[in-house]
Amino acid sequence: MNDLAAHDPRTFVTHDTDTPPPAGRDAIDAMHARWSTLRPDLDLEPMAVVGRLLRLVPLLMARCETFLEPHGLSRAEFDLLTALRRTDRPVSPGELTRQLLFTGPATTKRLRRLEDTGWITRRANPDDARGFLIEPTPDGARRFDALLPRYVAFEATLIETLDPAARADLADHLRTLLVAVEP
Repeated sequence: MNDLAAHDPRTFVTHDTDTPPPAGRDAIDAMHARWSTLRPDLDLEPMAVVGRLLRLVPLLMARCETFLEPHGLSRAEFDLLTALRRTDRPVSPGELTRQLLFTGPATTKRLRRLEDTGWITRRANPDDARGFLIEPTPDGARRFDALLPRYVAFEATLIETLDPAARADLADHLRTLLVAVEP
C-alpha cells in the first residue's frame, strides 16, 4: 500500500466490528469505508464529522463521570452547579432547564439530589407563588470553587493530544456548528 492509500479512509474496510482499527484510524473510518463500498453514490463526508462527534460525546462523558464520582457528582449535576456559580443571583429551575437543555423532570431529579447532598438550597420565588429559586449553599459554593480548578485541569488532559492551534481551530469550528444548530 502506498503512502497516499495509507491515509485514505476508503482503503480501510473491515467487516469485523470487534477488531480494533489500525493505528491512526478510528471506528468511523471503518464505517465510512464500508458505506463508501455499499453506497458510492453518496457524499459521506457529513457522516464522518457527525459520526465522530456523536461517538466522542459518550466517551468523554464517561471519563467526566469517572472524574466526578469521588466528589459525589454526576456530570449533569456538575453542569447545574456550574450554571449556578456563573450567575450572581438565584435561578429558577425553568431557567436552568432551558440553559442546560435538560428536561423538566431531569432537572427536578438532579436538583433534589444536589439539595439532599448539601450543594444547593431552594427558596420561594417572590415573583411566582408556585415556584422557587435555586442557589448554592455556602458550603456547596466553597466545595465547587475548590473542585473547579481540578476539573478544568482534568478537561485539559482530555484534549492534550491537540496542540494549542488545533484546539483553537476546533473550538472555532464547533462554535460555528453550534450557532447554526442551537435553538
